[in-house]
Amino acid sequence: MIPDPPRPQYEPGTKVRVIQHVRVGHRRWTTEATGTVEGEGVRPVGGMEMGGKAMYCRQTTLRLREPDGEITVVAFDENTEVKPL
Repeated sequence: MIPDPPRPQYEPGTKVRVIQHVRVGHRRWTTEATGTVEGEGVRPVGGMEMGGKAMYCRQTTLRLREPDGEITVVAFDENTEVKPL
């Protein structure tokens, strides 16, 4: 059975800061995006070679509008911090 999408955690219009940590070798890189939530969604993990598996292997995403008007879609993982402002 294919699971239902997760319930939204952030209301549209909420200002948030998303911080992600990426480990590259022995270094740890930090990226940050600040903006207003436009919506949440999910995207399939994998590609066409996965066939039907892509329907249940999904990753949560957050669509942000940054202060300069740029749209950013952030994919969540276990190293993602979201802080409401």
